[in-house]
Amino acid sequence: MMFSKAVVALALAGAAEAFGPSLLAGLPSIKATRPNGMQLRMHSEGSVSRRSLLHGAAGAAVLSSGVAGASAAKDPKDLVRLENGVSFQVTKKNDGFLSGVALGVADGDFVIVDYIAYLRDGTIFDNTVKRGKSVALQIGKKQTIPGLEAGLFGMKAGEQRRIFVPARLGYGDRGVCFDDKTKGCLVPPNTDLVYDVTLVRVGPAPT
Repeated sequence: MMFSKAVVALALAGAAEAFGPSLLAGLPSIKATRPNGMQLRMHSEGSVSRRSLLHGAAGAAVLSSGVAGASAAKDPKDLVRLENGVSFQVTKKNDGFLSGVALGVADGDFVIVDYIAYLRDGTIFDNTVKRGKSVALQIGKKQTIPGLEAGLFGMKAGEQRRIFVPARLGYGDRGVCFDDKTKGCLVPPNTDLVYDVTLVRVGPAPT
């Protein structure tokens, strides 16, 4: 299904806002701790608005299994393993009336996603559901870490996946650390990551 120019424009605007420097205002100084081409996104976890609470309710099913559920797949048979080392489980399928003809995410598409990001020990280090602000990006433009992007391919709107990202396709051997070493790292070096992702919307690149 083709999206209108207005939807594509919205996705572009959302991408610009989601990855713009304004979101980093007021945060402590942070090292550029990411491999070349990766987009570093960090946010403060401030007060929770009414909208955030509504989004939190929508994400309750994901959190109800507890953070320990992010540490490993319960049944390896459910895993889809990609050649680059990323793997994922489909935790909710798009089973709507038009699911059979809905297009999956492909290179160049604009997508809007919600996610909860964990370290492998279950610690949450980023949460768009709590912030009440989905993330918009274009696939293939290096606007997020490679492992997360790889796990989005083929997803349909409304689908949910748990994506397992090896450290080398996440934040690598540098992690995401504060300049003040006493504050440690949001993502320690060489840390595997887990993302519980909901694809909110997908639209093809304009031709």
